[in-house]
Amino acid sequence: MGSALMEKFKRMIGIDGAPPTVRLIAVSGVEGNAGDYLAANGRPWLSIEPISVFAPGRWFRMRYRLGLYDRPVRPLVSYRRGSAEIGWHLLPGPVLGRADWFAIVPAEATAVWISPVSEPGRFCFNIEEIEPLSSLALLAMGLAGNKGRFLSAAGTWLLGWRKEAQENLRWSIQGAPLTAWPAYRDRLSVAARLDEFESPRCDWARAPAARLLVRLEAETAAAQIEETIASLRDQLYPRWTLTILGTSEDAAANGRLNSWLTKDARLAMRGERMNLDSEDADFVAFVEFGDRLAPHALACFIEASLRAPGALVLYCDEETATAEGQAPIFKPDWSAHLQAVRPYVGRLMLTRLGHARSRIRLAKVPILEAGFVQNVLRGLGRRDVRHIRRFLVQTRERRREEQDVTASSEPRRPRAPETSATIVMATRDNEDFLRRTISGILEKTRFARLDLVIVDNGSTDPRALSLLRSAARDERVTLLRAPGPFNFAALNNLGAAKARGDVIVFLNNDMEIIEPEWLRELAERAIDPQVGAVGCKLLYPDGRIQHAGVVLGIGEGAGHFDAGLRDGEPGWLGRNLLLHEASAVTGACLAVERAKFATAGGFDAVRLPVEYNDIDLCLRLEELGFAALWTPFARVVHFESASRGKATFRRLDTHAAERAYFRQRWADRLRDDPFFHPGLSLVSLSAALA
Repeated sequence: MGSALMEKFKRMIGIDGAPPTVRLIAVSGVEGNAGDYLAANGRPWLSIEPISVFAPGRWFRMRYRLGLYDRPVRPLVSYRRGSAEIGWHLLPGPVLGRADWFAIVPAEATAVWISPVSEPGRFCFNIEEIEPLSSLALLAMGLAGNKGRFLSAAGTWLLGWRKEAQENLRWSIQGAPLTAWPAYRDRLSVAARLDEFESPRCDWARAPAARLLVRLEAETAAAQIEETIASLRDQLYPRWTLTILGTSEDAAANGRLNSWLTKDARLAMRGERMNLDSEDADFVAFVEFGDRLAPHALACFIEASLRAPGALVLYCDEETATAEGQAPIFKPDWSAHLQAVRPYVGRLMLTRLGHARSRIRLAKVPILEAGFVQNVLRGLGRRDVRHIRRFLVQTRERRREEQDVTASSEPRRPRAPETSATIVMATRDNEDFLRRTISGILEKTRFARLDLVIVDNGSTDPRALSLLRSAARDERVTLLRAPGPFNFAALNNLGAAKARGDVIVFLNNDMEIIEPEWLRELAERAIDPQVGAVGCKLLYPDGRIQHAGVVLGIGEGAGHFDAGLRDGEPGWLGRNLLLHEASAVTGACLAVERAKFATAGGFDAVRLPVEYNDIDLCLRLEELGFAALWTPFARVVHFESASRGKATFRRLDTHAAERAYFRQRWADRLRDDPFFHPGLSLVSLSAALA
């Protein structure tokens, strides 16, 4: 084959000769070079140069790497034209060390910046490869990925909707199912070693010491002892000791254990119990024989503890054995309600020794017993607990009680009979939906101190007007007239101003009440002093889940995670069946204490009249210290968007100004939802690899 023909063939399949050299140049909030940087704030910007490495207007794959001792978040990429930003993307978090990003740089871009981390301090980052993708490669990836999205990409491309086609194609090719974990891990994992890129961030010779505790059970096998101790002896971090509690009657296990005890002075045997008051370590941790720690596990824990000196407890992600092999357990940051019923934190948890001592004295629960872990965690806030977003341990198959998740395991709150609630409902026409919703509120809801404020946004349908006049005769109903352009935020603010209840529940007009206690559940959650917005489980008419909490960053805005699953399917970590924190809940059914709503300033009717005003409210409440909460114990059927007409196929520029404001205002939260995981995909509505 001639050289000219060979070059043509290479270009056709996406190989354009030798890859250009990529440089990272410090732009703002950062200094350093050659992969080693110091961030001055939570948004350090590096320029990726030259821009020709992307071949703007053409698809590519970029592989990047973050130091193992740095906290992974989703890198933020900004496209620039001159001094102006013309767009940005959220990238997968490099939780395994590396990550791949598939995208297309706008043809008009003159620069591409990247912000790899979200907190000040030293970090190591580089771009290992930028590979152009041919049309053939994209076709193959699309057919192997999300076929529905790929067909949508083709359809929008035929319509001439370029941006929509690109977005659908990105959803099609980015990400992989959780079952692809072994290959995904092998492709992106970084070998743990000490070198210039992975050098310690602190002086390990003077860093905190960790005491690991393990119980020797009667059934402990020699192979399990071997696995755990060998993984500890392979640790890069040197300042650790292992205390073994208990005895075994297994000769092989005892023989293997005695062999290790003679080889390593960091290992010691104790009786059935030990007194932490006599310990001089800084941290205490618990493992089980059979657990295998990654070589960089303790190093990551100690480095993280120094970056978060106020953290009392640190935990990590893990792989666990299943019948199909090792499977990942992606964990959220600290979620107290979820931990109370689904102990997701796991076994490998470092606790500051002083905190462990105080909890032992208070609870009188011996260490290494199941109740001790929950006592260590009880009452802690988000600043007290640090989640290390790294897979630092491989564990044996989880116990049955840790796997089974049922809604009945969730404790209910004590009833508060004196609580009153006002339901605020904006409406326009749609008499059929409206009749069902009003009837459900007034006739099917079991709640003594209830009133309803209906805000009519200019109904003209005679049947709807007749229904509204009839409803207003009920002493519990207040009817407000508010004609004019649809402004969801303003309509609800108007209704809230007339609310008399302790709790306001904003409810769409296209709902069917199926459980009489739904309002009591929402109201009693909302009056919790630490809770802001409360959302319920919304179901489509066919019984599938429409809302089980909002995840920030989906579609680079926000989305309903696990939407489309059947009611009763547990979803990620079983959360669809359990009370849990979320960054936001939908305004279609949102409860909030009236005083908190007023403190937050209500919905933003100026900048977010239609889109994202509910998410924005939740995030502003959180800034005030009130976390959003989702409960499965209030279920409502939602016919969705009847008040404004359902959009089944919308352009990306629909409500563009609101989307742009929301993305700019909350960019740092969109890249790092604490109740999700940076290693999970934002182009999937169920748990998938990023």
